[in-house]
Amino acid sequence: MSPTAAPHGPLPKIPQGLKKIRLGALVFDEVDLLDVMGPMRIFGEEANTLDIEICFVSTSFEPVRTSQQVTITPKYLVSDTTQKYDLFFIPGGRGNLDYVNNDEAMAYVKTHIEQSTWTMTVCTGAGLLAKTGLIDGYNVTTNKQMFEWPMSQGPNVNWIKRARWVQDGKYVTASGVSAGIDAALFIISEFTSVEVADAVATHIEYTWHRVASEDPFADTHPFTRSG
Repeated sequence: MSPTAAPHGPLPKIPQGLKKIRLGALVFDEVDLLDVMGPMRIFGEEANTLDIEICFVSTSFEPVRTSQQVTITPKYLVSDTTQKYDLFFIPGGRGNLDYVNNDEAMAYVKTHIEQSTWTMTVCTGAGLLAKTGLIDGYNVTTNKQMFEWPMSQGPNVNWIKRARWVQDGKYVTASGVSAGIDAALFIISEFTSVEVADAVATHIEYTWHRVASEDPFADTHPFTRSG
């Protein structure tokens, strides 16, 4: 199935009357820095014309250390499900191989996803999303280098091997690392316009892979290679 085919419908529009979008970004030790900060650069860009509050969410208030040795200090607890996030964001990184086995934390993650209007993942963050069971039957993609691990977390998910990102209903899942920037630009284009997303990409001097199915990296990995 084409990654542009969304059997569960288009990305939901911004609810009428919603003036500020609260973005809850899950972080944990050994999260990938670009998985997180690439999309946050897009969502936090003034040129996107949206009022987006970025909230870093974790299991404690202790700083988390990314795989690239940069620390991120969360200000919200994943256990506080009274905090509602319009867009819930799940990055990848080695740390989610352990996170997915934390049943208590995963239960909170599932609640935040259910409460969200939109959910986005980057890289192996799709494995955490799949583990919740909420995307059984949905089209989803993930990191080409680690594709089989997220698949093992969601055997009933329709995994798309060749896609820069996939949108299916409220869910937008990006491939590896920098693909999160492309997916974030797609979301901005849906929230505002393609022209606004183009302006953001131009401002940060980034070439936007705007066609979801055009994945220049799929053939570099045996598991996702065509043929």
